[in-house]
Amino acid sequence: MRVLIVEDDALIALDMAGLVEDLGHEVIGSEAEAEAAFALARNDRPDVALVDIRLAGKADGGELAGWLYRDLGVRSLFVSGSITETFREAMADIQPLGFLGKPITFRNLGEALRDI
Repeated sequence: MRVLIVEDDALIALDMAGLVEDLGHEVIGSEAEAEAAFALARNDRPDVALVDIRLAGKADGGELAGWLYRDLGVRSLFVSGSITETFREAMADIQPLGFLGKPITFRNLGEALRDI
């Protein structure tokens, strides 16, 4: 599976990339800002995006996930320490693949990606 990582903390992004690769998937890239992540996805279509809610730049992860889903058909798995019930409800129309709280582990990321 081809995975896009969208995370504004470079160390967390690096850790996530290692976990994704250890699980046998390909990381197509990692971006800290929604706009850059969308441009990357448009040029090199991922199968899934791992998206943090709070990102660098003007747009947040929820906005990005909407762009990815509506414009490219790419669904998102949210990986964040900021997941609320209100956010879950707001994202329902873009059919997210799930919500993982931080910190993520090999096990919970593996289970989430296996179910896709």
